[in-house]
Amino acid sequence: MICAGFRGGFEHLRRAAGYLLLAAVSLPPPTGLGISGGARAAPPPAPAATASAAADSPFRAPYVPERDDEILQQVPPASDPAVRQMASLRSRLVADPANLRIATDLARAYIDYSRRVGDAHYAGYAEAVIAPWMSAAAPPPAIMVLQATILQFRHEFAPARALFRQALGRDPDNAQAWLSLATLDMVQGDYAAAATDCGQTARIAGFLFGTACSASLRSYTGQARESVALLTAISAKAPASRPILTWIEGLLAESNERLGNWSSAEAHYRKALTYAPDDNFLLVAYADFLLDRDRPGEVLTLLADYAQSDTAYLRLALAQAALKSPEAPRYAWIMGARFDALAQRGSDFYGREQVRFALHLQHDPRTALALAQRNWEAQRAPWDARVFLEAARAADDPQAAAGVLAFVRETRLEDPAIEALVHDLQGRVKAASAR
Repeated sequence: MICAGFRGGFEHLRRAAGYLLLAAVSLPPPTGLGISGGARAAPPPAPAATASAAADSPFRAPYVPERDDEILQQVPPASDPAVRQMASLRSRLVADPANLRIATDLARAYIDYSRRVGDAHYAGYAEAVIAPWMSAAAPPPAIMVLQATILQFRHEFAPARALFRQALGRDPDNAQAWLSLATLDMVQGDYAAAATDCGQTARIAGFLFGTACSASLRSYTGQARESVALLTAISAKAPASRPILTWIEGLLAESNERLGNWSSAEAHYRKALTYAPDDNFLLVAYADFLLDRDRPGEVLTLLADYAQSDTAYLRLALAQAALKSPEAPRYAWIMGARFDALAQRGSDFYGREQVRFALHLQHDPRTALALAQRNWEAQRAPWDARVFLEAARAADDPQAAAGVLAFVRETRLEDPAIEALVHDLQGRVKAASAR
């Protein structure tokens, strides 16, 4: 079975990291960023409010709960079908711990849920499930692909790539491995390799998956119009499968954004969310779209029930800042604390998000630029180019972006926001050279 999306590329192929991926690297903890190794300052005081509102506020300094019925954290409801499926598979595996098929199904269920809710803990649960088979001298190729997928989720790209290649060496017709490699190559900007991977995906998995892969690639290489045409054609022939339809609609939204077709992009985001209303990658992508359209109030509504996700929480913090809300400093402080916690757990892979945090919430362009440079070494998706160029402009250091400017030019990347940044930075370079 092919997972139509390990995003990072929903990047459902781009954020495949989403229908086949997720997020980035960072510098050693810089001073002032919410990922420092030292003691964190106290959170800013909450805005004046009634005693009742203050008691119900989710933004509080460390405290000891006074009531047994006080909610400390939201956890997945037992009524969620995905939660019930994971519980059932876990019980079956406990009863039959050597059953490879059950272990594979459970690991896949954990990985899918991890992507859906944006919680890397479930990827760790998946890794624990397959650990007995991965410790063997010759792990089954399917298990190797799952482990590589987990590594890719964590942005451990080099070991993920090596493991995909090892799996393909033993099972050259593993379509999931080829599609995941295509995703990885797109995220890292190796478009020639991605074209080969998409060709292999088409050979093994068939027309729909191969075409979606190639269409996603075209959206990175100056052919977004062709991407939309291909995706529109296959959407009419796609099976009535929610994951596949979500994947295609997400790619259509992204490709339309490349062209500046805002109404079409939004229509596809909304349609995708009808198929997968709780999908973290879709929600975050649509939130970014709304932030770009200067609609931060809608972001607060969209993500109100998803604050447990770190990527969603960053968008909430950005929306609060855009609204100049009195809650904005507190949201920024909590986002910084979350980055600290991720670093302490060794899960410091949200490089792109760290750049945006430093630039837009801490207003520290030099740190943002340093983070963007480090992030660019690991991944080169359009959003990675964009945050790098934004940081270089804010730091008034256009020369630092020379490599990114060259990459955008050579790949013919289409994106209105990136094109505006390129024009600005190129103008600054010319002005500096003329002085």
